[in-house]
Amino acid sequence: MNGHEVSKASGIPPSKIYETLQRLEAKGAVLKTRSEPVQYTASPHTKLMSALRQRFETDLATAETGLSELPTSRPNGLIWSLRTTESVISAFCDTIDNATSEIHAALWDAELEHVAPSLERASRRGIQVHVAIYGKHTLDGPVCYDLTLCGESALKRLNGRRLSAIVADQTKTVIAEFHTDNSVEALTTDSPLMSLLTVEYIKGDVLGRLLINQMGQDHFEHIRQTSPSMRTLLDPVTKGKTTPKAQTKQ
Repeated sequence: MNGHEVSKASGIPPSKIYETLQRLEAKGAVLKTRSEPVQYTASPHTKLMSALRQRFETDLATAETGLSELPTSRPNGLIWSLRTTESVISAFCDTIDNATSEIHAALWDAELEHVAPSLERASRRGIQVHVAIYGKHTLDGPVCYDLTLCGESALKRLNGRRLSAIVADQTKTVIAEFHTDNSVEALTTDSPLMSLLTVEYIKGDVLGRLLINQMGQDHFEHIRQTSPSMRTLLDPVTKGKTTPKAQTKQ
């Protein structure tokens, strides 16, 4: 086609068509004749795709080489924010895959669906993996703790929000709060203090469940209903609500 015909067929205004054809020619997508009138034809798509792929891979290799020369260490103790589910899952998997000795995790079924393979691989390579599971998911290899009932009460107490966490080697921590509107607030850090707090939180939930199992659910529910301190701690969290002080001996 000549330029006028290309303009008509493509819907590109005549004032823009020759500029557009020139750019496409420079990229190898269009060929043109040297005759009069000048005519244009599309390059074979297989040849074009091959050239684009090679150019893209060359650019990636150049970027990878340049990035590898940059400093990658993070200042110790800083806390980094994560704001998407994809970035949280990626941080979970990276933390698991880079663990060298032990992993403590508290996860719900929605997150386990994505990170279960990484946890099972970690267990197979000799990492001690302890996972508190708020749901029905099972894992092959890691030591798992059934916290289904704790999860149900937590959802009520936190108005549907879910808290998940992974700690590797008592140093690398990822904590995420998933909201009912599918948004997420999360952080990742190598602060030893945050790692200690998170591991103790996970152990506390597991030990609490084991104690409830020993005393029986009915006994626990009775204590919960009759103890002001228990009600203060375990009643649903409401924004703006003034929490009464637990009773203490004078």
